[in-house]
Amino acid sequence: MAKSRIRFLPDNKEVFVDAGENLLKAAMMAGVHINASCGGAGVCGRCKVKIENGNVMGEQDEAGYWQACNTLVRGDVEVTIPSVSHLDRGALARKIPPSGISIARDAGREGLLISRPFLPVAQKKFLLLSPPGSHDNISDLSRLKRGLKVGFGLSEIEIDPSLIVRLPHVLRAQDWAVTATLRYDPPRPALIIEIEPGDTRAKDYAVAIDVGTTTLCTYLVDLNSGEVAAEVSDYNPQISFGEDVISRIVFSQKGDGLKALQARVVEKLNTLIQELVEKAGVSKENIYYISAAGNTTMSHLLLGLDPKYLREAPYTPVAKTYPRLRAGEIGLDVPSYVSLDMFPSVASYVGGDIVAGVIASRIFERPELTLYIDIGTNGEIVLGNREWLVCASCSAGPAFEGGGIRHGLRAMPGAIEAVHVHPETCEPMIVAIGMAKPKGICGTGLISLVASLMEGCIIDQQGKFNRGLCTGRIREGRDGNEYVIVHGENTATGEDIVLTEVDIENLIRAKGAMFAGYLTLAESVGLSISDIERVLIAGAFGSFLDIEQAVTIGLLPDLPRDCFYFVGNGSLLGVKAAICSVDVMEEREKIANMMTNFELSENPRFMEHYISSLFLPHTDRQLFPLVWKRINCWGAQNG
Repeated sequence: MAKSRIRFLPDNKEVFVDAGENLLKAAMMAGVHINASCGGAGVCGRCKVKIENGNVMGEQDEAGYWQACNTLVRGDVEVTIPSVSHLDRGALARKIPPSGISIARDAGREGLLISRPFLPVAQKKFLLLSPPGSHDNISDLSRLKRGLKVGFGLSEIEIDPSLIVRLPHVLRAQDWAVTATLRYDPPRPALIIEIEPGDTRAKDYAVAIDVGTTTLCTYLVDLNSGEVAAEVSDYNPQISFGEDVISRIVFSQKGDGLKALQARVVEKLNTLIQELVEKAGVSKENIYYISAAGNTTMSHLLLGLDPKYLREAPYTPVAKTYPRLRAGEIGLDVPSYVSLDMFPSVASYVGGDIVAGVIASRIFERPELTLYIDIGTNGEIVLGNREWLVCASCSAGPAFEGGGIRHGLRAMPGAIEAVHVHPETCEPMIVAIGMAKPKGICGTGLISLVASLMEGCIIDQQGKFNRGLCTGRIREGRDGNEYVIVHGENTATGEDIVLTEVDIENLIRAKGAMFAGYLTLAESVGLSISDIERVLIAGAFGSFLDIEQAVTIGLLPDLPRDCFYFVGNGSLLGVKAAICSVDVMEEREKIANMMTNFELSENPRFMEHYISSLFLPHTDRQLFPLVWKRINCWGAQNG
C-alpha cells in the first residue's frame, strides 16, 4: 500500500503514514506537538490545525480549522500547526517576579530549605598504591581494598563484578595511581562502580531530574562542591499524548502506547543530559549517578511500568519504592556504571516529587504546622510538622495550565500572565510573557484577571458578569457572556482573546478542589485552616503566583501574608539534597512512610467542602475576612 506524506509546518517535519491514518497520531509519529489535552479523545477541542494542501476527511469549523484527532489522511497533506501549539522553552527560564517575592518570601533566602553535611552518594577516592613485590604479592583487588581501608577507613567494600576484567590494566596504567568511584548505600557496604588510571577527582558529577507532567527539569551537580554546574529544562514530550496523567494512562493501554510514552521521555532526557554536559564543558563520562523524582504516574512511565491500576480503585501502583537500576537499561545514554535512583512514592497520586519537596522544605523536622502545596492539574498537598505528616492529591483539572479555557495556554511567550482591569472603565492593562503579542492567557493570567474583575465588582460571587455596566468589553458570546481581553487586531492569532463565564466556572472548580483539599486534610486531623503557621508553595506555576490575587479568588487560604513562602522546584531541590547527602538519601523512605495519605475521592466531607468552595472566594465569609473587607460592593450586597 502506498504511503501518504504528511508535512507539518512551520517545523518542516515529515512523516509517511497509511491512508486513513489519524492526523493527531501522525503528528505524534513525527515528533510534532499539537495541543491535545484529552489525549485524542475528541473532547477538549484544542488540537486545531490548518490544512494547507491535500485531501483529508473530517470536519472544518467556521474559522477554517480542523480538529486533528478527528481528521483522517486521504493522501499527501501539508498541515500548519497554529502558534498556540508551539512549545517555546524560553518561558521555562523566566525569573520569579520581584513583586511576588515581596508578598511571599523566598524559602531559600529565609533558610527554610534543607541543610545537611556534604557527603555525596557517589565519591571519588584517589590512591597511590604500592606495587606488588616478592613480599607483598596480594591480589590486585585486595591491594585496592587495602588502599581504601588504610587511606579512607573503608573496611566494608564491594566492587561491581564488571570491573574485575579491567582492574589489572587500570592499576598499572599510571604506575599504581588510580581513582576509584564509590557509591554509598547504607547499610550496605560501599560499592566501587568505576576505576580510572591517574587522578580524575576534578570531574565528578551527578544528574538530578524532576520528571514533571508538563516539564522536565535537570541539574548537573558537582560532587566536589555540591554546587549546580548547569541547569536545563524543557517540556515533557509526553504532552503530545495527553496533558494530564489520566490521559497518558489511557494512552498507555493502547497497543504500544506504554513503550511510546517511555521512549519519548527517555529521548528528551538524553537531549537534556547532553545539553547539561556541553553547558558545563565536561563529558558524559564524568557523570557517575542519576537521581530522579516524579509523581507516581511519571515514575511508572519513565521506568516502563504499567500504570493501568493507578486509576482503578483501589488505586494500586506497581511499586512505591523502586529498585535502583542501571540507567542504560531504560535507554539513558550514559556510561554503563551510572545508576538511576527514583524517589519513593507515597500513593497512586502522591509521588516521589512530593517526598522530595517535603525533604527540601524540612517540614519533617520543624515544629511549625505547615501546609505544603504543589498546584497543578493534580494538586498535591501535605500538612504536618516533625511529629506527623498527612497528604492528599486533588484533581484540580487543567485550568491552571490553560486547559479548559477557551483561549487558555500554558506559560509561553505571548501568554498573558497578568491583567489589571480598571474598575470604572472596565479597560484592561495586560502583560504577556516575553512582552510578545498576546496569543492567549495562562494560569497566572487567568487568576490575575478574575481577581481584578472581582475587586472591580465586574463579576459576582458565582463568576457571572454584571451586564449593567456601561462597557463594550462585556458581550454575549457563543458560550454565554464573555469579557474581551484583547481585540483581534492586537493579537498574534488575529482573533479576539476573551474570558467566558464557562472559563470562570472551570477556574472556580479548579481552585475549589484545591481549597476543599486543604479543609478536608486539616479537618481529618482535628485542625482548622486558622491553625496553619506556614504555607509553602512549590512548583513552577506556584512560583509565579501573586499571593494576594490567589487568596482573593479562594485558591489560597486567607492567612497572614508573612506566612507564605515560595519554595521553587521543591522536587528538584530535594533530589539534589539527596545526591549531596548520604543521610538524606537514606531517610527518603522513612519520610515517605511517615506520610499518611487520604483518598479525598472517598471522603464525603471533601465533596461537601468542594461544593462550598464553588464561589468566589467561598460561601463561608469567615474563611476570607480580609477579602470580604476589601471588596466593598460585595459586602454591601451580602450585608
